[in-house]
Amino acid sequence: MNQLALVLPLLTIFAFTATGHAQTTVTNFGLKDQNDKYVEVNFPSDRPVVLIFGDRKGAGQIDGWSQPIYKKYEDKVYVFGIASLGGVPSYARGLVRRLIKRQTSYSVLMDWGGKAANSLGYQKDKAMIIVVGKNGTILSTKYGAATEPEINEIAAEIDKQLK
Repeated sequence: MNQLALVLPLLTIFAFTATGHAQTTVTNFGLKDQNDKYVEVNFPSDRPVVLIFGDRKGAGQIDGWSQPIYKKYEDKVYVFGIASLGGVPSYARGLVRRLIKRQTSYSVLMDWGGKAANSLGYQKDKAMIIVVGKNGTILSTKYGAATEPEINEIAAEIDKQLK
């Protein structure tokens, strides 16, 4: 009984950490984009950071978030688009990279193993938008298609950081 009492809290902590739900800060990470350029996301930062994740299905929801953010905060925040590609087999990576190159001129970070996405609680088939403070603290996370109220919430979080 004593051993079980010690193991259960550890399993609970591991489960929350493994799914990303307990994570309140973003750990520095680096990924290559579709042009094979290595890009680092580091904290502390001199600006707020917006991370926009999407997998194949979630990618269709990204423009609804990214367009208003770029339009309003073009030079005031760092925005990183990240493709969650955990399920893509290694032999198909070149094809996926070429498809992304054709579809966008913006840098898209390739999260091949899904490690970054999973550590932050990514939900399959949905866009995920995370506003991160200059110190690396997660301020807001939204999933799915953008709605006007949610875009306004994201904007309010960014505005607080810019004051």
